[in-house]
Formats: sequence, structure tokens, C-alpha cells
Amino acid sequence: MQILCSGPRLPSNGWLCLGPERTVHESGDSMRNSTRPSTSLLGVLALCFMVIAGAAACGGSSSKSSTSEPIDFSKPGPYSVGITTFDMGDRIAYVFYPADPARLNEGTKVTSYSSGDAFPAALRAAIPKELVQEVPIDATKDAPVATDGPFPVLIHSHGFGGYPQYASQHLIQVASWGFVAAAPDHIERDLAANSLGKVVRGEQDVEDLRNVLKRLEKENSSGIFKGALNLDQVGAEGHSAGGGAAGKFAYDPAVKTFIGQAPVPPLSLASGATAADRSAAYAATPPPNKPTMIIAGEVDLTIPLAGVKQEFDWLAPPKRLAVLAKAGHNAFTDICAPIRAQGGLMQYSGKLPAPDNLLKLGEDGCTNDNLDTATGYAIINQLTIAQLRFVFGIDKTDASLSADYLNSTYPGVLAEYTYVS
Repeated sequence: MQILCSGPRLPSNGWLCLGPERTVHESGDSMRNSTRPSTSLLGVLALCFMVIAGAAACGGSSSKSSTSEPIDFSKPGPYSVGITTFDMGDRIAYVFYPADPARLNEGTKVTSYSSGDAFPAALRAAIPKELVQEVPIDATKDAPVATDGPFPVLIHSHGFGGYPQYASQHLIQVASWGFVAAAPDHIERDLAANSLGKVVRGEQDVEDLRNVLKRLEKENSSGIFKGALNLDQVGAEGHSAGGGAAGKFAYDPAVKTFIGQAPVPPLSLASGATAADRSAAYAATPPPNKPTMIIAGEVDLTIPLAGVKQEFDWLAPPKRLAVLAKAGHNAFTDICAPIRAQGGLMQYSGKLPAPDNLLKLGEDGCTNDNLDTATGYAIINQLTIAQLRFVFGIDKTDASLSADYLNSTYPGVLAEYTYVS
């Protein structure tokens, strides 16, 4: 143990020095042309649904270059980013990828997306326009893929009551560093399903991830990504309920690493399962034998840290746990920043069709008492991209994941950081 010093769904028509009480353990070897965000009722409802379920352009080294020195992956990578959609029958998957810089004019510039697009049209029409949230992004719709692939793949699963776009900023950052990132809409448990009372329980979300991988294989063979994908380097990532889905997907041989963002356990548990039920399920279930990373919020009210640590203890090495100081459950989402910027959600108490406890959960991680959202996004991107590059052998060492580098770059942000080899 080392104690460190004190110190400071997209529309179809578009698209650290730690304080003395904090420890680090090292054991063993996203569309619009407007870019101004505003707090939204849609964002309120989206986060409320998400937390309910959880409770139940600067340069740099691309994915092609290898290095033994730390790299700042919180800055945009060397690639411009393209976005496109896959028609998966009754659902859509969103794909973010390195774009050919010489052919960006063949696509359509996208500067933001609207949170309203995740709602059914009937509900969308009832929401005042001034409360619709515009989330800024920087991408080009349907731009041709960059020609210097093949690129590794990351498949992302959104949370219960969420929508794929809420990770757009994160997945664009990942793509800018030379990855193809895909995020399907889990229509059985997305925001629309929750809004209409049509949630269907089960494991279709895991099948969605598998189906996206199959579609990527097809596109790599003869489609828009022909020859552009390295399907020997596939990672799975998910937030909250999506973390559980991604963890189950990690058992598939094609998946080489799993990253959970405040994840639920990747176990088959009945609704209302007790702590004893969960412990028994862990004991009876072997973990996926893959390198893993868990990123958690220190003050997460929805998926408490103790439960995340239980999952981490169960996982097989090599594994990393990063606990973000003062971070809550929704620190991983695009819409956390504007919610915080306008004072959280409790200001709407009595003004919205949602009880106070849900408003409180909806702003989990998105108030002035929490980790600064920009800092949170930065270290989440750093951890994610560095983990992928190290596991896939792009970087010779894990220097970009070292405690010294992280704590000097993000002082005071890591409440805990554990690596078990």
C-alpha cells in the first residue's frame, strides 16, 4: 500500500496527490448546430430512469504508435471523428470512428445532439423547447473512415433508462485516439421504454452487444468499414446496468478486456435480490478471465462503492479499480455537466412530475459538491484509453496508468487506485 502526499438514440436524420486519508494500493505483480447546453426536463427524466435501474483537437500518438512514456489521453487524439448508424432491425446502433481527414467534406458536420431525440415523439412534443438539452460534440456524420487502420473496437452499453447518446462525448474521445466505438440502443430498457412503461427484463442487452459485433464483422468484410477494423482487439464497456451487460459480454472469446463504469454485477440475479443472494451468486460464478478495469464514484448513491468493491474483489486479475473522489453515479454521462452548471435538479422540486427522492438521485454526481465534471470526464477518458491501449499491446508499458502519473496530472481526484496483476 502506498499513501501519497496531500495536494490539490440519435435522430435518424442526423446526428494526483491524494489527501492523507486517501490511499493507493498497488498489489502484486452523440445533433444539432447549436452548442449551448441548457438544463433539461429530458435530462432530469433520463437520469432519474437511469438511477432507478441502477439501484435495482490536438495531436498525439494514435492507436498505431507504441510508447513507453505517459500520454495525456484527456486531450483530443490525432483523428477527426466520424459518426454513423447501423440499422439493426427494430433498433439502432451508433458508431464513432476515425475519419479520413481528406474527405470530411463528404459528410455532414455535427456540433451537438438533443436529449429530446431519445423520447417518443408524443412525449417529446409535450416538453417545453427551452428545457431541451443540447449536448456539444465535434464529429462528422457519414464521413469515410480513415485509411490507416485497422482500428481496435470498443462496444459500449448504456444504462437502464438511458440512451446511447449520453456517452457520445466519451466515445468521440475514444475514437479520436484510433478506436471504433459502437453503442446500441437497448430498447427493452431505454429511456423510451421507461417513458411508456414498456420495460422488458432479461438479457437482450447482452445479445445487442453480440449483434453489434457481428455487424461490425460484416462491415469489415464488405461494408463501410471494409478492412478498417482489428477484430482481434475488442473491448466491452458499460455504465451502470450497461456495466452488467458488458461484463456478461466479456465471457465471449472475442472480447479481450472489460471496463465497467459504476457497474452492476454481471450476475443473473432476480429482482429484489439480497446481499446474501449476491454473495452466493459471486461464489457460484467464475469471473471472466480477462483484464478488467472498474471506475467508480466515491459518493455514488445509486451503485454504492461497497458493492462495486465486492465485484472488483471477485474479478480475476489483472484488474484495476479507480475510485473518483466526490464522484457520483452520473459523472460518466454527457448531461451531468449542464445539470451541474444550472444548479442541479432539486431546484425543480414541486415543479416536475417526479418526487424529490428521484430528483436527488437524478443529480447524483452532478452538483457543486461533487467532482468537477470536466475533470471527471478527463480522467475517465484517460483511464479508458490507456487501459485499451495497454491491453491491446499498443503501448509497451502501462505508464499512462501509473499512480504517479495519474496523481501528478489529476491531483486529489483518485480516492483509491488499486492494481492487482
